[in-house]
Amino acid sequence: MQKKRLLMTALLLQFCVTLGLGTVVAYGNTHDLAPSGLIIWGQDFSGLSRTQVSTQLKEKVPKIVTFRGHDYPLKLDRSYAEIEKWLDQVFQATTGFWFSDLIHSLTRPFLIISPNTLELNREEIIAQLQSLGGIINKPMHPATISYSDGRLQKKDGEPGQKLDIEGTWLRIEHEHEQKRVALIVNDVPALPGASDLSKIKNIMGDYTTYFSPQDVPRTKNLRLAAIALNNRLIAPGQVFSFNDVVGERTEAAGYLPALIFVDRSMIKGDGGGICQDSSTLLQAVRQAHLNVVEKHTHSLPVSYVLKGQDATVSFGILDFRFRNDTQGYLLISARTGSNWLRIQLYGLADDQHPVLQQPEGYPSHPVDWNKDPK
Repeated sequence: MQKKRLLMTALLLQFCVTLGLGTVVAYGNTHDLAPSGLIIWGQDFSGLSRTQVSTQLKEKVPKIVTFRGHDYPLKLDRSYAEIEKWLDQVFQATTGFWFSDLIHSLTRPFLIISPNTLELNREEIIAQLQSLGGIINKPMHPATISYSDGRLQKKDGEPGQKLDIEGTWLRIEHEHEQKRVALIVNDVPALPGASDLSKIKNIMGDYTTYFSPQDVPRTKNLRLAAIALNNRLIAPGQVFSFNDVVGERTEAAGYLPALIFVDRSMIKGDGGGICQDSSTLLQAVRQAHLNVVEKHTHSLPVSYVLKGQDATVSFGILDFRFRNDTQGYLLISARTGSNWLRIQLYGLADDQHPVLQQPEGYPSHPVDWNKDPK
């Protein structure tokens, strides 16, 4: 019985020694090699050393982006650091002492390393793409239209281009075969385009009011507002805001103190007189049968339109707004003569917004109104 126990003990010791030696030998042969079945970005790296895996992974990362024959190298220092950080999870760091490395290997928790967690440094690459956008992006230039010398004059626009940063990043991130990746650059069409402006051909509103040129400050204010309104385009569905277009009436913007209505009295204030612009525009808008969104009436009657048909404005407080509910762009033409202000609306007429048959003015046509091109 005693001999049998000794024999069993000897056999157990021999097994342990054999197992230990086998573990040591196996560790010595495989501790610095990739585990079996390690597939990253479609390539099997089983049995390769860390150096080999690292080198080959970095070779798989695109290093250049291209556009129209131009190459733009990428800096990938931080992305390479991400690769090394990920490999730290796959390969055990060594201390230089095989025994301690063996013990660490045996006591190391079992980890399941997914190749899907290996990513390039997004921040590093996005920053470079943003810089390239400054080189590649080109603004579009819209087609233009203006009323000049008695006719509508049109000029074609130019399309622009814009780097798709997010789309290009995804292309770089998922490319593991080619060293060059084409940048994704989208065309930016001219808006409005020539085809949009070709529809502007009908007069839908045409109204004239007069003023006294002897009132110099008021006349200057009125003319400044007309300049701001002139050749302004309004897109289909857009709400036009008089205050947004003309801006704040300040001394810095060139406006002078002139008479304005406050409650039921008249005082001097910056920009006095521009309500004639907004009121004249209102008449043209009414002729065109456009939807008025916001309108306010003066506290006292004015001399340039019928009672109740005026549109008073005050920056940040009272606005005149209307919606372009036609099927095309609208063009505002605002012109002044010796003592008159004429505002016309050009656009695409339809059943709800017919062509205007006869221009109008109040209370009578100014002295040289007939010299203005129709």
